[in-house]
Amino acid sequence: MARKPFEDDDPMELVGMAFPAGDPDQMAECIVEEFVRMGLSDQELLSLFQSPLYDGTHRIYQEKGEEYVKALIGKARERWGFPRVTIRR
Repeated sequence: MARKPFEDDDPMELVGMAFPAGDPDQMAECIVEEFVRMGLSDQELLSLFQSPLYDGTHRIYQEKGEEYVKALIGKARERWGFPRVTIRR
């Protein structure tokens, strides 16, 4: 819960930015790799691209298609496999 009212010019506000000179294929690979390494399943990852609630990933899905996204996931799996997290107490 916030301790003070939100301000319009808050420097900590989360803001998405587009970079016109960026490589969309490289960006898509980085996104997939990040979530693979976080431990998401293939279906969970694919759903991030299918859902219009996630603008960046959904735009990739719309422009490139499902097979493109599945190929990216497969490529990331070849490199990183299925990371496991062990919690020790």
